[in-house]
Amino acid sequence: MWRLRRAAANRPAGPTPAPGAPRPVVYLPTWAQWGVMQQRPQYLVGAFAKAGHDTWFVDPREPRERVVDGVRIVPSLASVPGEHVILYVHFAPLRELFDHFTDPAIVYDIFDDLSIFEPDEGHLPPGLRVAAHHGAVVERADLVIASHPLLVERHHHEAPDILLVENGVEVGRFTTPSERPADFPTGPGPVVGYHGMHSYWFDFDLLADLARLRPSWTFALVGPVDPRAESASEAVADLPNVHLLGERPSDVIASYVQAFDVGIIPWRIDRMVEAVSPLKMYEFFAAGVPVVSVPIPAAVEHPVVRTANTAVGFAEQIEVALAGRATAAAAMAQAAEEADWSHRVEAILGALDRKGLRRVPS
Repeated sequence: MWRLRRAAANRPAGPTPAPGAPRPVVYLPTWAQWGVMQQRPQYLVGAFAKAGHDTWFVDPREPRERVVDGVRIVPSLASVPGEHVILYVHFAPLRELFDHFTDPAIVYDIFDDLSIFEPDEGHLPPGLRVAAHHGAVVERADLVIASHPLLVERHHHEAPDILLVENGVEVGRFTTPSERPADFPTGPGPVVGYHGMHSYWFDFDLLADLARLRPSWTFALVGPVDPRAESASEAVADLPNVHLLGERPSDVIASYVQAFDVGIIPWRIDRMVEAVSPLKMYEFFAAGVPVVSVPIPAAVEHPVVRTANTAVGFAEQIEVALAGRATAAAAMAQAAEEADWSHRVEAILGALDRKGLRRVPS
């Protein structure tokens, strides 16, 4: 990734934090952008900021520094503090930047099974292959966290004190009423929705079978399409009741989710998917949208989520979910509140406190 090479040319030269103050949090540059496909890293960085930490999100694509919800989004490492910081890292090749900092506390977040990187690693130079760096980052990290119990189980032998921090939701973002988007499709039946990346793990065949089975229903898919899934997505978009709306800015995603009658998670279950803690599931909860999913562990564990693995099963469970939406509202609201990012980050802050790493040394 050229951004890593470009960032490495700069040295941290930002303000020195005061002794005893909460350590500043620095997010090193990856493919992630602020406000574009907002995912776990951005939300956790934002939660650190709300918990009282000065926070920097580095992205060399940014033309200038800006501040959003307390997070300083900067184009260069030159803006960030160079000592006594918390480095929040989820991409192991970033370890080449660790030595730019004095006394960093490193939090390594394993929020997907490492197999998610394998399809692309053959096209990366050795220095950017995750497998070449993962072990060294685990060994150097002060705190290793994971988003799902299966990931904790898979990496416990590497990090015996690995901490479970499941995915969550900004409850306020999804509970604040929004206007129905002008481009949102309508039809005679319910709107069945999905938001997120459309990639090789998305079961387009399942969706196509379901759309054909219920031609009066409208299927609205919001999010970018992975180039590896373009042909499959184009094929399903030919169905008259399926609408691929494309990527939308993160600050308007809630308005689309609130317009769904039911949210679905139609994935192909494999080693990677079975260890996912779906952000969208919690966002559906917060918006009061009932959820039907393939039977991944995270969905099966939630009594409020209905599961199926065939088009017929999905159709039946969607109908049950629609009929019971009002009854399930309180349980969904409680599940969302418990998963708010302000609660999720508490586990990280507590672990750092116990290790004496949350504050700048006096």
